[in-house]
Amino acid sequence: GKFTVNIKRLLASLPVLLLTAPNIAFAQQNTALSVSVVVNSNQDGAIQADNSLTLREAVAIVNGNLPLEQLSAAEKSLVSTGSSQSRIAFNLPPGQTTIRLESILPPLVNPGLTVDGTSQPGYDPSKSATAEIEIPIPVVEITSAADKEVFRGLTVAADNITIQGLSLYGFNSKHTDTASLPTGNIVVVPFDSVIVRKQGDNSSQSTRNTIIKNNWLGITSEEQVPDKTSAFGVSVFNAVGTNINRNLIANHQGSAIITGKLAENTQIQSNIIVGNGIAGVPDAIRLEGKIDNSQVSSNLICANDGSGVYLFKPEGSVQIQSNNIKYNGRRLRRAGVYLMGNNHKVLN
Repeated sequence: GKFTVNIKRLLASLPVLLLTAPNIAFAQQNTALSVSVVVNSNQDGAIQADNSLTLREAVAIVNGNLPLEQLSAAEKSLVSTGSSQSRIAFNLPPGQTTIRLESILPPLVNPGLTVDGTSQPGYDPSKSATAEIEIPIPVVEITSAADKEVFRGLTVAADNITIQGLSLYGFNSKHTDTASLPTGNIVVVPFDSVIVRKQGDNSSQSTRNTIIKNNWLGITSEEQVPDKTSAFGVSVFNAVGTNINRNLIANHQGSAIITGKLAENTQIQSNIIVGNGIAGVPDAIRLEGKIDNSQVSSNLICANDGSGVYLFKPEGSVQIQSNNIKYNGRRLRRAGVYLMGNNHKVLN
């Protein structure tokens, strides 16, 4: 049947969203391999040689931080080399398809990597829970452990990375430390902001060509509002050519999609964006920073707490075309489309 929003549940009192998070730095990675890794355990914790591979271990392997010789024989059997681009696939046991993270994962820094939830047995690309725009139901869920505060799900910090077929929810922070890194389910940031760099190294100023498709963000695979809601769905900061395509994005404390600083040529298309902004930034899509040549097209933007699309002091122009924008402004009465700046096009 059609996906429906439980507005009463969405508007239940939530903690006030603070846009701050601890400043996390990661060590420079080793030379990343082109490998295919199969995650067969939903556990999280310290990396260790045993009979199973966790998502944390898979990220460490594709990043080049966990040498293959440190793996057990059982783990080595889940890793294959020789592919042209790296891939993290899933083969989790039935009934154990939710990964509860104890702490933030290392950023994804292997260019061309695909994190592929569609590989999980039971994933059906032809079956959709939504009628308006067909988006397959994910099987693999990634969330934070019930007793942990994990402020980010997946961090994209290299070019040409794809994230597909996953459900991500439960990532936010109540910390009030001065933050330099945004929070949310998926965050696209430059390599510079997550890596401790050598003095004088000025390479890689933005992350390019991220693809985020066929994910459910902020909602469980059973179509439920999670007990722990995320701060944002997708945060794009210092990135070019990000493509956010055919995702169901719901129930976030802040915006479903938010940009900052540099987010040129961002393509937001064919998403269902519903019931967001329930405790913080109220707008479904909030575009700010350098956003020239970006497009918002063919989305269903419904029942969000502020504007459907809100442009705040942007640099450059965007095209907003063929969207179905309705029943927004639930908490704050705002325009369906709120424009600042010049030369934007709002069509059809």
